[in-house]
Parts: sequence; C-alpha cells; structure tokens
Amino acid sequence: MLRMLYATRLFPQRSAARAVPANAVYLNTGQLGLAMPSFFDWLAKRPDITRAMMVHDVIPIDYPHLVSAKAPVYHRQMVRTAAENADCLLFNSAYTRDTVTAVMPGMNGPCPPALVRSLPLSPAFITVRTTVAELADTRYFLAVSTIEPRKNHALLLRVWQRLIETMGPAAPHLIIVGAAGNLAETILAPLQSDPALRARVHPVVGLSSPALASLVLGAAGMLCPSLAEGFGLSLLEAGALHVPTIASDIPAHREVAGATTILLAANDEVGWTRAISDLPAGGMRRRPDIPSAMTETAYCRDIVDFISGIGPRAA
Repeated sequence: MLRMLYATRLFPQRSAARAVPANAVYLNTGQLGLAMPSFFDWLAKRPDITRAMMVHDVIPIDYPHLVSAKAPVYHRQMVRTAAENADCLLFNSAYTRDTVTAVMPGMNGPCPPALVRSLPLSPAFITVRTTVAELADTRYFLAVSTIEPRKNHALLLRVWQRLIETMGPAAPHLIIVGAAGNLAETILAPLQSDPALRARVHPVVGLSSPALASLVLGAAGMLCPSLAEGFGLSLLEAGALHVPTIASDIPAHREVAGATTILLAANDEVGWTRAISDLPAGGMRRRPDIPSAMTETAYCRDIVDFISGIGPRAA
C-alpha cells in the first residue's frame, strides 16, 4: 500500500506519470484499490496508456443486506472509478458482466469493451497427485470461503446438526476452510454450545494451495451454499478434480456447474441433508487430466490477446 501511495504521488517520490513507459498497458485485477480514486489521478496525465480493469462483482450494491454497512458505498466507488478510467473491463463470469453493466450507465458513461473469461486453476490443482493420507479413512466434506453471512455457513451448521441427529457416530465431517470475515463469531457460535457439532465441524485457516488441493482431492464433496457470488471458484476447483459438488442454485454457480453438480435452493435444509447423505465417500482419488484452457498460461494469453486489441481512449 505504501508503494502505491508513493507511485501515485500522494507521497512525494517517483511519479508513476513520469516513470511508466510510453504506450504501456495498465492492468488492475485487484478491484479493492478502485475504491480510492486518488490512486488513479496520474492516469489523466498519460493519455497514451491503455487501462484494463477487472471488476469482480457488484454484490454489495445488489445485496446490501449481506455485507457490512460501508461496503455498498465503497463498491459504488469501485465501479465509478472503473467507468471513468477503464478502456476495457475484465470479468470472471457473464453474470458479473451483466450486473456490473446494469449499474455502470449511471456512473458517467456506458460500459467499455469487456472480456468474460473464467478464472484459471491454481498450479497446485494441476500438479496435485495425492490426497491427505491421514484422512484416507475419514468421510469429509469441504466448504471453502471466507466466513461471512452471504456464504451461508449457517445452513451447513443446521444441516450437520440434522446429520448428527440421524446418523450419530457415522455422520461425516465438515471442514470449513477460510478466514474469519464479517460476523464470523456469530456464525460459528453453535460450535461453542454444541459439543457434538464441534466434534464434526472443523474451521481451518492458513492452508497453502498444495494443502488445499490435496484436501479437495480426497473430499466426499465440495459444498457451496452461498447466497450470492460473482464467480464459483470452489465449484470450479472441485469440478476439475472430479469431486462431487453441491451448490446453491444461483447464476454464478450455474455458469460453472458441471453435469454432476447438484444445485439446490440456498434455504433447503432437507434437500441439502439428503444430497450430502447420498454422496459416497471420497477416498484416495488420482488427479484427472486438466484441460489446457484451465491453466494460468492459457488465461494470461487470452487476457493479453484481448487487451492487445484495445487502444487508449485518447486514440
């Protein structure tokens, strides 16, 4: 952050407006920095630069009840910064493109040219060879996401209470992989008051990508109950490894879902309980062949090819 502040001249040091080579491409995939428009003031002095920006979603604008109170304000500024500065936009899904472009006309102009390109797999998911040996005899499911209200972990905890009640010691385990987000303590509170639930549900944080890939490979299933998403990355990762997936029936998930994906309403406790019970154990899978289109090399090539055909607005 300090380097960005220096480069954008909020601190007196080397200016990006002078340092960036002529006719360069400025590519911003982080989105969060777009909430601070002063970071992009230097672009006004460089009309030769082509600006490509990625917008991940407009969930805080469309679903303000699922995020913190300040998030919609910051997110509107992100979209406004992209509308005012970008020569082209990058999206991870058609759903995100459609929802962003629906908001953008009210923010200083129409949507610029855009590319929809699914995210690639991390190299760890392409090179993974083995499952976690210590869990070979354990039937477990995964939920991979930040712990916050829109990810709908509360549904999974209620489902696991049902599974424990009906299956007893035979109930599967649930591993929740993700950092604590907004209201995480409240969401996970049932684990503190229910010892049986705590023995079967395990929040985990800080896994490396290779560790996560091995964990996914051995899972009985990936669970994605989100109320809203811009892109279903966990669904993509599990599908690439031929791990069964159960996901909420929302537009972003429908784009990524495979033929064997089970799509259910995000509030259907009975349906989720039944679907989880019916899936067989994971065991020691072997990594399947991954299509070349899902690699980072192919992804970057497609991004570069698209941006190469875009010129700066001044041109």
